[in-house]
Amino acid sequence: MENLQRTKLISIVIPTYNERDNVVSLVKEILSKVQGNIIVVDDDSQDKTAEAVMSLNLSNVKIFVRKNERGLGSALRFGLLKALELGSSYAVTMDADFSHDPTYLKPLIEKAVEGYDLVIGSRYVKGGRIENWPLSRRLISKGANFMVRLLLKSSIHDNTSNYRVYSRQAIEKVLECDSADGYEFQICAVYQVLKNRLKVAEVPIVFKDRERGQSKLNFKEIVKWLNYVLKLYLSS
Repeated sequence: MENLQRTKLISIVIPTYNERDNVVSLVKEILSKVQGNIIVVDDDSQDKTAEAVMSLNLSNVKIFVRKNERGLGSALRFGLLKALELGSSYAVTMDADFSHDPTYLKPLIEKAVEGYDLVIGSRYVKGGRIENWPLSRRLISKGANFMVRLLLKSSIHDNTSNYRVYSRQAIEKVLECDSADGYEFQICAVYQVLKNRLKVAEVPIVFKDRERGQSKLNFKEIVKWLNYVLKLYLSS
């Protein structure tokens, strides 16, 4: 772990849209836990998220502002591609709202270094849980994972978590998800990893609902996600 950090072969990809109130504190917290590059992919936030990140003036914190693109999946693809270009051996993806506690970065990365291509910060394995979510969100999340496990024959318990570590080999495969621009990217990524028989592990995390800002998940995104899963099922 220490050798990996010294060579700065870890990149942390953080998609943002109107996360000014969270992202600066998050970046500082991450850098207190691990060394590496932080790649912030901002979808032209109106609350000056990008300016807040730039104000840190840190050489290993890179901000990319996308003017004409939107969506979690396309932002993740963009960030993962940048991680490859930087020569990263591993890339972490995580949310900007502190629902993904940086404390888990070290155990997630350590698990990846053991030889796993995809390590998921899992809410649904022993030791993992969710705090402060309403029943409706819990039902949506549980239902989504049930569908993926049933239809796509996934052995993973938490297929929808965005707290992940990818190896270079896994990144190259998930970048093929070029039509998954929204929340469906996580499912396509899992599908690609499993299809190519790469090694997967889950590490328990406690997921805490955001305290500041608003969730980007809406009914339109849920319908789009459902259609995508069914499309994958019919094509597999």
